[in-house]
Amino acid sequence: MGLLIGIMRRQQLTMMKSTLSWQLMLIANAMSQATEANKQLMAVGTDYESDSMLSKKLQQRQYKFKLLEEKLALQKEDITTRLQAVETELKSVNEMIQNAISEVFTYKAA
Repeated sequence: MGLLIGIMRRQQLTMMKSTLSWQLMLIANAMSQATEANKQLMAVGTDYESDSMLSKKLQQRQYKFKLLEEKLALQKEDITTRLQAVETELKSVNEMIQNAISEVFTYKAA
């Protein structure tokens, strides 16, 4: 019974690991896009006077991009932590499966 449960749990954990890895890749991609957009705004912002209305709007957008980058960094940290927990549990389940297999197929001579 433990072997079957272990195999089912391993399958669930593998799917969770795949999903978390995908989310991590999406967040990394979004972070790089936000960083690039912020750099472009900074380059454009130097062309205007600091007290102009357009310059102030650009500064607001830069601030929003900075907040977005921070939010994405927190999400990345959370997903990384969850991914590490899944990997740890996956190792434990694999050990449980190996132990169950060795118990089933160990021949005892009397």
